[in-house]
Amino acid sequence: MDRAFLEGLGLRVSESEGVVEAELELSSGLALNPLTRQVLSAVHFTVLGDRLLYVGPPEFVGAQPINLAFLTGSTRLEDLVVQTLNDHLYQLERRSNELSALGINPKVDPATLQLSVELERGRFKFTLGASRAGQFRVARCLLDDHELSLSGAATSFELSEFRDRSALEDFLYAMFGDLAGSPTPPPRASDEAPAIGEDVAIPMSALFQAFGDATVPPRAIMEFFCELKVSGETVRFAAARVQGRTFRGLLAGAAGKIWADRFELDEFPGIRALVSELMKTPIEEIEVVE
Repeated sequence: MDRAFLEGLGLRVSESEGVVEAELELSSGLALNPLTRQVLSAVHFTVLGDRLLYVGPPEFVGAQPINLAFLTGSTRLEDLVVQTLNDHLYQLERRSNELSALGINPKVDPATLQLSVELERGRFKFTLGASRAGQFRVARCLLDDHELSLSGAATSFELSEFRDRSALEDFLYAMFGDLAGSPTPPPRASDEAPAIGEDVAIPMSALFQAFGDATVPPRAIMEFFCELKVSGETVRFAAARVQGRTFRGLLAGAAGKIWADRFELDEFPGIRALVSELMKTPIEEIEVVE
């Protein structure tokens, strides 16, 4: 990128060992860290091709790069920088409110303004992080305090599709459970009668036998979990109601997510039929783990 053009935008440009860096002084006083109450006086960039990549201060690291191809000499670069920060603060507030509505306590690092949350499911501990655009992903997964590799696993998800904390935790367990080898399965109903107040999973057959003539209210939370054996591999299916007859589903195995999508109840072929189609296995060879 032409140095004169960069300097015309108000950037102070320097180059060392082939790396082009640029600094922009912020004079408006509008770039404010709301947690520390510190006014940010400058931002630092690395120039990569026709893009400015934020490298400092910490409040901006990881923000969407600025595409110089769309700028002109009259562009007020500081306005773009302030807008970048304001967009992030909007996402920070929006996602924090969504987490609180799920019963989850959000954490925001005062120095970096990065949003994160920690959840536990059995032997698992998950650290979730949000990008500056508000997209959530699994940043870290521990099993018995040993970190699991997330290499190659699809770790992003849309937070708004979960109705409560339990649904999100079930989703994470289904996605990463098999990465542990043979993790402790979630609680299941046993042949013995559970103690009063004990948390247990309830088989659908038991629900149908008891309430088969009833209907489910339009806004009631509905979540389902199923573990299956497919050619010796354990896979997990999870589904949760989004609204009406629309559900969000996930199928995950040893390598992480196999399938995830929304579906309509009337068009859903059944769990074993779905697994058969996705994994190219005859349906009679798919075993539901009791």
